Amino acid sequence: MLVTVIGILVGLVILGCAVVALYIAVQGDAQMRLLTKQRTQAVKAAAEGERLDFQLEVPFDNVGKQEGTILDAYMRIYLPQEQYDDVLLRGKVNLEGVLRDDDYFEALLVPAGTGKKLVLRFEAYAKNGKNIVEALGSVPDVDVALFADCRGRRELYTVKEYFTLTAEEMRALVK
Repeated sequence: MLVTVIGILVGLVILGCAVVALYIAVQGDAQMRLLTKQRTQAVKAAAEGERLDFQLEVPFDNVGKQEGTILDAYMRIYLPQEQYDDVLLRGKVNLEGVLRDDDYFEALLVPAGTGKKLVLRFEAYAKNGKNIVEALGSVPDVDVALFADCRGRRELYTVKEYFTLTAEEMRALVK
């Protein structure tokens, strides 16, 4: 009799776990996308002697079924100093309308089916005694990796997308 009761309880626990797992699977999760193919052209913010500040916008959205969180967003600029050392290129990522100067990205909730824009701000510094026009005169195309650390119902995941800042695009900013 005791074995039968224990067997029924174990069966109910297994059935309960299966029902909960099925419910979670049907509910879905957040799924963030960085839409780098829809980025805007770079726009000059300021230029003076040895420095150029410019920015562009990259939209993002949540195509999942649940609200998600973007905990952090940052970029990596691939301009190795070994191949081209006349410009130092730095960047910051902010949410549109929440521009910050402290390299901090304020986490935000993204409801399912919605999105906003990230503002990518770049600072180009001329080196080796050149001004910014001279330094950008022979700059190559620069690949940029944009990252977003996201969280939904599942564990933390990182979305990573690439785009290219063309040499022509950067040179046009100082003409």
